[in-house]
Amino acid sequence: MSSFKITKKDLSLQALEALIDECSQNKQLQNDKEVQMIINTGKKKIEMAKDYIPRIIPLTQCKLNHPKDVRILLVTKDPSTIYREAIEKDDSIKDLIKEVITVKNLKRRFKGSKMITLYHEFDLVVADYRVHHLLPKILGARFYSGSKKIPFVIKMSKQVKMRGEKLKEECDTKYIRAQLKSITKNAYYLPNQDNCLMVRIGNLDKQSEEDMLNNAVDIINFLTDPAKKPQGGVIKGGIASIFVKSEHSSSLPLYEANSSKNNQKPNYDEELKNFKL
Repeated sequence: MSSFKITKKDLSLQALEALIDECSQNKQLQNDKEVQMIINTGKKKIEMAKDYIPRIIPLTQCKLNHPKDVRILLVTKDPSTIYREAIEKDDSIKDLIKEVITVKNLKRRFKGSKMITLYHEFDLVVADYRVHHLLPKILGARFYSGSKKIPFVIKMSKQVKMRGEKLKEECDTKYIRAQLKSITKNAYYLPNQDNCLMVRIGNLDKQSEEDMLNNAVDIINFLTDPAKKPQGGVIKGGIASIFVKSEHSSSLPLYEANSSKNNQKPNYDEELKNFKL
């Protein structure tokens, strides 16, 4: 178990309070919705292969969203009839998934400016694990340049493929719904080989600073605990600093190893005056 701690006082709470207050008062930040935590590991890089597959980080107390609060696009293999029909018949999921589209139709229907429209139309993209690897080339840089709209992997049923066996086409809507709930309510990170990870800890109009701090603690514990491998435990060499920011704000320190040792506190009034947008 990691010995790393974020205390719910002083530097940590001050940073979140200052950021939330600034976003509510600064007209240039008032459209910002998400609060991100930037984790810097210093000289020790994370060194994970960049595979464009988001990893879920379980949150124990404060959930980020509910599936019904986001517009979800489901990308499936061809043909999609079995999936469409099963989803349409299940009242518990048919209103959660706004559109079902096959890879073939995605390539045919959305090119150029229409891909921009698709990007803005949906909050979340999920894809059958059998076609997920095709999407970077189809969706392009707009979806993959950051982490906000990178598609999540889901399975259409609980079937396990045995060697040499062809899976029967099934659509388990209860299983799909459970995966959507896990994706929307929890945090996630994208693997990379750098020394930084960016993880969303809350929404300005939904979570308080205390909620976000609880989420930050869950995230750090998951990422630094070797017992959580292979999805967790990816930070092995300690944490140099943690910052928080909204989509367009400057970063404010949530935790700094040197400041923690020296008991130094940043001047947040001065930091906020120097916001550069």
